[in-house]
Amino acid sequence: MAKIKPLLPTLKERKRYILFKIYTDSEIEKEKVSRCVAKACLQFLGELNMAKSGIQFLPETLNKTEKTGIIRTNNKYLDQVKAALTLIKDIEGKKTSFSTIKVSGSLDKLKKIHN
Repeated sequence: MAKIKPLLPTLKERKRYILFKIYTDSEIEKEKVSRCVAKACLQFLGELNMAKSGIQFLPETLNKTEKTGIIRTNNKYLDQVKAALTLIKDIEGKKTSFSTIKVSGSLDKLKKIHN
C-alpha cells in the first residue's frame, strides 16, 4: 500500500484566535454565547463561508467575571468573522455588544492576556 504524502506547510490552513469581550449587564453562559456566535456568523457569512472559515468557539476560555472569550477561525475569513461578531446586538433578548480585543496566531499568547 502506498504512503500518503503529508501536506506541505504552504497548503495547511492557518488558524487565528480572536479574543473578544462581551458588554452586557446580565450573566453569560457558555451555551448561550456559543449559540449566539454561531447564529450571527451563519447569518452574516452563509453556510458555505461559515464552513470554510472553520469557526469554533472555545468554551473553556470563557471568563464569566471579565466576560471575555476566544474564537478560532481561518486567517482568510478573519475580517468577516470580526464583522459578524460586531453585528451581535442581543443574547436571548438581553442587550449585548461584542468587541474584539486582540487577534493572534497562537492560543498560548492570547491565554496569557486573557488570564
